[in-house]
Amino acid sequence: MANKPTGKPNGRPTKYDAKTHPVIVLKLAERGLTEEEMANVLGVARSNFSEWKNKYPEFRDAIAEGKQNPIRDVEDALFKLCKGYTYREENNLGMKVEKVKHPDVRAIQFYLKNVASDKWRDKQEVEHTGPDGGPIQTFDIASLPKEERDTLLKELWGE
Repeated sequence: MANKPTGKPNGRPTKYDAKTHPVIVLKLAERGLTEEEMANVLGVARSNFSEWKNKYPEFRDAIAEGKQNPIRDVEDALFKLCKGYTYREENNLGMKVEKVKHPDVRAIQFYLKNVASDKWRDKQEVEHTGPDGGPIQTFDIASLPKEERDTLLKELWGE
């Protein structure tokens, strides 16, 4: 006898709370937590967390938005290091002193390689060719007679 539909969902009810969970993950993502760490804070398995991301767009969007804020902060800090800047600091005598942070060469290199045009990219091109620049010759060793195959393998492996 078939079960009649009761109108109730199958399985355990979800722990997802549409009012609080997007707000929580936004703040956690802004602090730089990984999705696994966020799932732990919420007290759910990583698989449930992933399911919520797929099922609830507001949850997924909150995570994405939260991740963008620290990324922007780091981008701003990197750009500031590239340009150099001045700042005020209190010395041993309690006096405010203006200091200069000169542009950081490594930050500049990183920025140019990752953000600037292709001419700054670290790119290596490797081309393999056969004799005299021709194509590489290949063959299927399995197609050789057993004796030839064994001889070739002994030559290759030095046995």
